[in-house]
Amino acid sequence: MSKPESQANKLSQEKTFRPPQIDLILRQKALAEPLQSFRRSVVKELVKESIKALAQSHSGALAELSQEELAIKLAEDSAEKLKETMDSLGIREVINATGVLLSTNLGRAPLPEFAAHNLYRAVRRYSNLEFDLEEGERGERTKGITRLIKLITGAEAAIVVNNNASAVMLAVRALALDKEVLVSRGELIEIGGSFRLPDVIEASGGQLKEVGATNKTRIQDFERVLQKDNNVGMLLKCHQSNFQIIGFTEEASLTEMISLGKKHDKPVVYDLGGGSFVDLSTFGLKKEPTVEETLEAGVDLVLFSGDKLLGGPQAGIIAGKARLVEKLRKCPIYRALRADKVVISLVEAALSQYLLNKGFENLPVFQMAGQTVEELRKRAANILAELASVDNLQYQIEVGDSLSTMGGGSLPGENLASAGLKLKSKRKDLPAKEMATILRKQSPAVIGTVSKEAVNIDLRTVFADQDKAVIEALKALNLNMCYFV
Repeated sequence: MSKPESQANKLSQEKTFRPPQIDLILRQKALAEPLQSFRRSVVKELVKESIKALAQSHSGALAELSQEELAIKLAEDSAEKLKETMDSLGIREVINATGVLLSTNLGRAPLPEFAAHNLYRAVRRYSNLEFDLEEGERGERTKGITRLIKLITGAEAAIVVNNNASAVMLAVRALALDKEVLVSRGELIEIGGSFRLPDVIEASGGQLKEVGATNKTRIQDFERVLQKDNNVGMLLKCHQSNFQIIGFTEEASLTEMISLGKKHDKPVVYDLGGGSFVDLSTFGLKKEPTVEETLEAGVDLVLFSGDKLLGGPQAGIIAGKARLVEKLRKCPIYRALRADKVVISLVEAALSQYLLNKGFENLPVFQMAGQTVEELRKRAANILAELASVDNLQYQIEVGDSLSTMGGGSLPGENLASAGLKLKSKRKDLPAKEMATILRKQSPAVIGTVSKEAVNIDLRTVFADQDKAVIEALKALNLNMCYFV
């Protein structure tokens, strides 16, 4: 077919598709109930989307339909589109079968039930968010958190902002505006989403001053800069929480930097990243510096995340010397970065567990980390037994060992021995990737991993009370595979 003929046919098809008037579509039976439940403008917008979709995909068969028949079809399409929209709105529960405990994509640290109760109590009615009940006047919103952190770590003061990047930004803005921020070249991290520490420092109004080399930075490198440079605002050390430099390496220790900062009267800020409050070697993981140990070393400020090793919500927590925390609190951008009552109530709930002896074990991330491989294998075997009665199973399934990771930019290279299920399709036309897609379409969605043509279900990150939902999802997977063409 020549190009002119092709264009002519296309124009002819476009002419044959004449959508009905929107009012005619809205009068159809399929939209009667939606128009009662939803705003007319919402339903009307979905009708327009349905018309556009039909116009882009229409075939010659549509030309045979009358305006009334087209209106019925478009009304049905719009009603279905409305249902899909409502089903997909908002954050939904999923089953994390990836084995990544602090999966960023899946919301990082899951919160305990008592945190939800704490949140409900704080937001359902009025609260003393910024009101001093003793004095009867305006108070400080982070007073409770400061008290908790002081009791747990010995910090003089603390404040909470949106996330740890906000904490870095606030510290740089308040302490080193138009001044140099000294950072080792080996610690110029990317924090995810292509956001890099140099960019955060620049956006905060600081001037990055790289010190040393990528693999070797000595305290003498910092000393030389301080001796000849009068425009240094702060020394920033970043914990290697999401990467490792191995081999021919050396770094200026936190203790050395603290001593140097005191000598030159410059604040030393430590971006701890994950912010552990407990010794992770308890779970067979590498020991990380804790917030308490960092403060005891004498650092001026320590910054860390709330939704990583703390086990709370997304937040950036700044703790340390009271005079510096107060300086940050008075910085104009603090008001733009500060946490609201939702975040504060959830951070308080997580922190409260560290007041108790081994109370951190009440936090889901540590409950998951503490499960033994034997316990996980037993759960996997129970799930397998429930599938034994399924006829014509379309996939092979077996209990298998795996490796879980902490994730969330924490403990790079560290693994936890784990166990779960491995699924392999019996059909060449239905690969593991397609099986994983079907599992994601269940309610709740089951998010596993695919490797070596197998779908892996790591049970370390699956709550025990979700095992029944996993069984139902695996049965649904089989049913879908039976009818897959």
